[in-house]
Amino acid sequence: MKKKLLLIGILMSFISCNQRPVSKVITIDQKGLKEVTLPLDKKIKVINFWATWCAPCVKELPYFEKLGAKYEDKLEVILISLDDAKKIKNTVQPFLKNNQIKSKVLLLDDPYAAEWIPLVDAHWDGSIPVTLIVSKNKKQFYNKALSYDELQDAIEKFL
Repeated sequence: MKKKLLLIGILMSFISCNQRPVSKVITIDQKGLKEVTLPLDKKIKVINFWATWCAPCVKELPYFEKLGAKYEDKLEVILISLDDAKKIKNTVQPFLKNNQIKSKVLLLDDPYAAEWIPLVDAHWDGSIPVTLIVSKNKKQFYNKALSYDELQDAIEKFL
């Protein structure tokens, strides 16, 4: 019996080591945003702007997680929070843990929205959620919440 329990314990620890951990928030500024929106050579970037207080944002986050895992070798999913930087520890990080968010999460801490919004897209009015998909050869901006199917279709156009 002890051998079986030991074997189960070893197996469970092996399985948990192979899973991606819950994301930790990294704060960026306007310069960091410019870097994030640059294309990668081999992967497609799917960049979503969201906040914990935005219901449509929260609703679509699982879609990014699911598609990020499905196309892990072809996509880099980046979730850029527009929450107040003072709320990282007490609001954003607990939200990520409770919702098992494993994609890369950045928090944009730059008060000059009139300067950085056009860096993302000239037609963006500042409302969220929005999604930017960038590849080496293409860029597409979605100024609305996306359903799972809409997001999958958008990604497949880049694959």
